[in-house]
Amino acid sequence: MNYPNRKEKCSEKCSKVVGFTFALLAAFSWALCGLLFKYVKDAGADELLLARSLLQFIVTLPLLTYRKENLFQDDLKTNLLIMIRGASSVLGNWFFYSSIKFAPLGDAVSVTNSYVTLVGLIACICLKESCSVIEALLSILTFVGLVLVASPSFLFGNMESESADNMMAGILLAFASALCSTASIIVLRYLGSGIHFSITMLHFSWVGVVYSLALFASKGTLQIPCMDDLLLILLIAVVGLLAQIFMIISLQKEKAGQVVVVQSTQIIFALILQLVFLGYSPTLTSLIGSLIIFFSSVVLTLKKIRGSRPNTQKEKADRDSNN
Repeated sequence: MNYPNRKEKCSEKCSKVVGFTFALLAAFSWALCGLLFKYVKDAGADELLLARSLLQFIVTLPLLTYRKENLFQDDLKTNLLIMIRGASSVLGNWFFYSSIKFAPLGDAVSVTNSYVTLVGLIACICLKESCSVIEALLSILTFVGLVLVASPSFLFGNMESESADNMMAGILLAFASALCSTASIIVLRYLGSGIHFSITMLHFSWVGVVYSLALFASKGTLQIPCMDDLLLILLIAVVGLLAQIFMIISLQKEKAGQVVVVQSTQIIFALILQLVFLGYSPTLTSLIGSLIIFFSSVVLTLKKIRGSRPNTQKEKADRDSNN
């Protein structure tokens, strides 16, 4: 008599394991993209963005055609929000890869992942979502972590002027990436689940192509990277696309809150990868700051999961009583 319940529980556990595994793969893939970009010598974020956008366009267009989805919606406001989401994602990617050229990989990834706590603050202002005292304290703690990672010379005074300038430029670019990621998530929350992911991905693609070509036009140069850089850029584009696919699968199998917790491990992966492959060990203040950001992200997400659990338990109890 209990076999259906056992099968249902087993299916739920399998779904959680699959969701957790793909979320972990996505986090590792994003960190790996940053590591690979460290080995690119002459090419920059412009070339990488163009390659990533073209590849994503080639992959997403057949999916959009197969599902018979409309690229543009009937509502003008919805179209505008989708394009804003695409633009913010494009800028977020460009800022992140630009930051890696100036700051260490672990620091850039840590600052970029501060978007987890930034989303709560912006959502409180723009979407009128509730913001508890704990969320406010964790946001302050994240800011402290950002300061420790940046280690500005006027506070710590332990770096040469050129190194301090490069570090600050990298941290500011990474923080700009975090702000763009925050805007992207806020727009997605506002749009809800009615828009298929292939639509937003295709908007990202064409906006990315237009933006990267505009950058090339403003510089007056469109140079094809050398063979080594070209192969690395194509590899990064493929791994980045796989990371996005892994994230989509994980969100289909597991709740967004749990996925965000696992996604935060990208900070740990980045610190390990830069130590093993780049031979760079972070300073004590930078390591403490990264761990603070990681801790704040995990605690904040776990709090949101716990806050939504009673409703889930109540729905389960009601379903059991109906049966």
